[in-house]
Amino acid sequence: MPLPSLLRAHRHVLIWGGLVVLTLALVAISRFWLEPPPPSRVLLATGQPGGTYDTLGREYANQLRRQGLRVEIVQTNGSVDNLERLVQGKVDLAFAQGGTASLVSDPQGVLRGLAAIYLEPLWVFYRGPLRGELLSAMAGRRIAIGPELSGTEAVSRAILRENGINATTAHLVNLPTAEARTQLESGQLGALFLIGSYQDPAVQALLRREDIRLLDFGRDMAYARRFPYLTPVKLYEGLIDLQANVPSREYTLLAAPAMLASRANLHPQVVEQFLRVAQRLHAPGNLMDPPRRFPTTDYLDLPVHETAETFFATGESFLSRTLPYWTVRWLFLLRLVILPVIIIWLPLVRLLPMLYAWRANRLLRRFYGQLQDIEVRLQQAGGASQVRDGLAALDRLRADVDLLGQRIPAGRQRDTYEWRVHASLVRTEALERLARLESRSGG
Repeated sequence: MPLPSLLRAHRHVLIWGGLVVLTLALVAISRFWLEPPPPSRVLLATGQPGGTYDTLGREYANQLRRQGLRVEIVQTNGSVDNLERLVQGKVDLAFAQGGTASLVSDPQGVLRGLAAIYLEPLWVFYRGPLRGELLSAMAGRRIAIGPELSGTEAVSRAILRENGINATTAHLVNLPTAEARTQLESGQLGALFLIGSYQDPAVQALLRREDIRLLDFGRDMAYARRFPYLTPVKLYEGLIDLQANVPSREYTLLAAPAMLASRANLHPQVVEQFLRVAQRLHAPGNLMDPPRRFPTTDYLDLPVHETAETFFATGESFLSRTLPYWTVRWLFLLRLVILPVIIIWLPLVRLLPMLYAWRANRLLRRFYGQLQDIEVRLQQAGGASQVRDGLAALDRLRADVDLLGQRIPAGRQRDTYEWRVHASLVRTEALERLARLESRSGG
């Protein structure tokens, strides 16, 4: 390749390479300054395998997967464990029980509440008689208070402590729900504390056993005053099973709200997707929660996530309301590309024709100047050899203009054709002059 062509190619590589680097730099800056795109995957901490939180988490995951958001379930010991994982950044969202947030250290203030989604009753099952159905009468018994770092353990210890029951006056053990149920049914336990939905298999089974009793919190308002996160609820006779009349009488229970919690930096689009599912699943209510009571920001003992506050006040955003999650995510990703296009490539596309026109005009002015110089030389030529030299120079100049015609846009070709017409005129006059000089010398 000739040196000039090589230099031009090298210059083009530098120019286009620089534009590509600048574009990539703008994409990186866009990611830093603009709101990041919604994630394609989040981690949700639930609870014990097969428990209420774990089952509910899988229902959330199934519904969100249809929208294009992949939810990975992380099984844990329960509420306290879940909130600690949120603080440590090991998960993005978690189910947690009201009243447990105060047990978790959150020095950076990353915990946020999205919504309370339903009430979870505290079920206290026990064997044998209990004087006046008072918890203080459980002294000396072996009592299962839930797994370590669970919401059940936190509430159980607090309530037992108010009734004078602790590790000194009773044998408190941490057991998973399934194992605790088995030991209570076999007589190895004297009592079992369980916080969960009435639909929990362990609750359903224990309510039907004649040898196991359910504690009636007759002093419900006293407990509610001492534990603000607990709400008295009624378990009406026959509510669980009308035909079998389960339970056989009315009970008063204490219930803590189950809540959906997250980290403060959770993407707003993810928050809205989870709250939409929460409305579908929990707004209809159930046997113990009236319709349209949940989800709500009431009962939360965590700061409310800003997006959740807006969601319940004015509804979901336009994007979430009109587009599926995967589409919204691609829109955010495209925005990172569109910004460099608007800043760099759109002006460049509009500027390129102007640059080509300016460069073509500049070259044509130079060629016209050279054509004029050749014309003057031809007019002043005193001999045939000088005219031939001028014609050779004109041919070389014509070749350069032909090369220019191959490089400029079609819209600018008219200028090169006009130059060729003028060059042909100069050539015709030069050939006539050459013919006269040759005939004169021959004569």
